[in-house]
Amino acid sequence: MRNLRERLSIIASTEKKHPIATSTEAPLYCEEHCFSLDSLMGLDKSSFREILSCDPMFTGTDWQLSDLLFLDTETTGLSGGAGTYAFEIGVGIIEGGLLRVRQYVMRDYPQEKEMLLTIVELIRTHHTLVTFNGKSFDIPLLESRMVLNGIRMRLSELPHFDLLHICRRIYRLRLKRCTLQTLENVILGVQRKDDLPGSEAPERYLQYQRTGEFSLLKDVLRHNLEDVVSLAKLTGHVAAVFRTPEILTEPADLFSVSRVLERTGHIERARKYYRILRHTTLESSARLRLADGYKKEKDWNNTVLVCQDMIKDGQNGIWPYIEIAKYQEHVTKDYDLALSYATAGLCYLLNQLVTDEEKQAAEILLTRKRIERLLRKQHLRRTK
Repeated sequence: MRNLRERLSIIASTEKKHPIATSTEAPLYCEEHCFSLDSLMGLDKSSFREILSCDPMFTGTDWQLSDLLFLDTETTGLSGGAGTYAFEIGVGIIEGGLLRVRQYVMRDYPQEKEMLLTIVELIRTHHTLVTFNGKSFDIPLLESRMVLNGIRMRLSELPHFDLLHICRRIYRLRLKRCTLQTLENVILGVQRKDDLPGSEAPERYLQYQRTGEFSLLKDVLRHNLEDVVSLAKLTGHVAAVFRTPEILTEPADLFSVSRVLERTGHIERARKYYRILRHTTLESSARLRLADGYKKEKDWNNTVLVCQDMIKDGQNGIWPYIEIAKYQEHVTKDYDLALSYATAGLCYLLNQLVTDEEKQAAEILLTRKRIERLLRKQHLRRTK
């Protein structure tokens, strides 16, 4: 067994073969790229109203382009935690009619504090964060690194527009997976060439640390640059979508935007776009949302009209029959009409191909109980 002196000698010889990348006396690395606002999908036209429409959780009190800080990090690990560093931070600001993207790289770990302080200074004048999954990853990571470096700034308390959650609300129904690359390809029409997968960035930085070859990070920087530019483009795009949802050509996307508008209190706008979905594959789902919304408002006339349309077109199973039966039983007290709709609903059920026997049996049982109750009410009225 080797003694301690021999083992230390082996470690020392190994370190000489893999020198530290650079001296910490070298300045913090930074490069800058500029892009015209005309290339950013109408970002300059985005408004506070549109931002609140697509993200009701946004805590900012206004939306000024000069306040925005598009932010994306490249890290030494993908799971976070105390041992994970953000070795590169890309930020984009709107200045002089341009998107200016600055990318900071710490050449070695002692430069972390300098890099974080640089970001803090930018945040003091550009305090509205725009990220992709930043609420779950980038911001908690940077906040923890700042604490460890004695920097006091609560990034999580800043206004934050997280595009991942917004894009999921719009596109998950159609795309299923809303990764940034998928959104770039399908929504923005952007195809990256020879892109380094983000999952390979940690290994590249470790290689750089071992060899001192800064060229190893060039692909990482290019990947990060495209990420930051995509944040700006996506922001312009989603703002345009909530400004004029008619620009959406896919029914699934328009249906999803209508749901968001409905949930954020823009009821009449939502109903307008639900109606546009007539004669599409999502007509029945749109009608269900319309009828349910009218029912909650106790707008019985429109509830019944939409349910009758569903019945005519064979949509949404027994639901419209039962909703009209409930209305006639409990609101108008027309037990005869309620009975006719409940009976028609039962016939509809019995004539359907069985795909879920347990569900169908439960619906048949409930409908028969409704019919029996209506028959009793009908009989009581007639015997008075």
